[in-house]
Amino acid sequence: MSYLRDIRPTKSELLVLKSRLKIAVRSHKTLQMKLDGLILEVTNLAPLVKAEYDLLMVRYRRVRHLLAPAYMIEGMLNVTIAAYSVESKTEIEFSEKNLFGIRVPVITGSNVRTDLVDRGYGLLGTSLVIDDLADAYEKLVDAIIAYAGNAAALSHLIAEIERISRRVKALEHVVIPSLEASIATITASREELEREEQSRLFHVKKRWK
Repeated sequence: MSYLRDIRPTKSELLVLKSRLKIAVRSHKTLQMKLDGLILEVTNLAPLVKAEYDLLMVRYRRVRHLLAPAYMIEGMLNVTIAAYSVESKTEIEFSEKNLFGIRVPVITGSNVRTDLVDRGYGLLGTSLVIDDLADAYEKLVDAIIAYAGNAAALSHLIAEIERISRRVKALEHVVIPSLEASIATITASREELEREEQSRLFHVKKRWK
């Protein structure tokens, strides 16, 4: 976008361009502050997301480690029956929160962890490996929900940083320099016109003396 086209060296045009420059500078400052805040938020959130991912993988490997002995001891049918016997159903909730004027997704879960007696399968008819496997699965689901929520927020923030960065760079390297160049051009033209007018008046007065 160029502000150097069709420039009229008038006072009104100069005032309009100066007003646009003030708005552009103010917008640049506001967006830069917002950008700095988002970058700080991402810097704080990224290590948390990495830690949650690592925990998720640890719990995933724990589940896989327990599956084999559970199948060997209880059999696939009994493990499946125990899984379908759990009455408590995990509920996933999606919402949003406002962060620097940006709507960031929030993912939470309820009824993820259950007490041993509330799992639905008979305690006397199953071995401890079923309880360990159920507990491991609940911990895995808990880790998945925590990671998914913060990972979604992090991804959204990074996308916003990229979008705002483009606007900041456009203002800094295109819009503001173009406006300043246009203002300088008009100012120089008006000063030249004033010098010519003063010179003309000087010669007119000199002739009338």
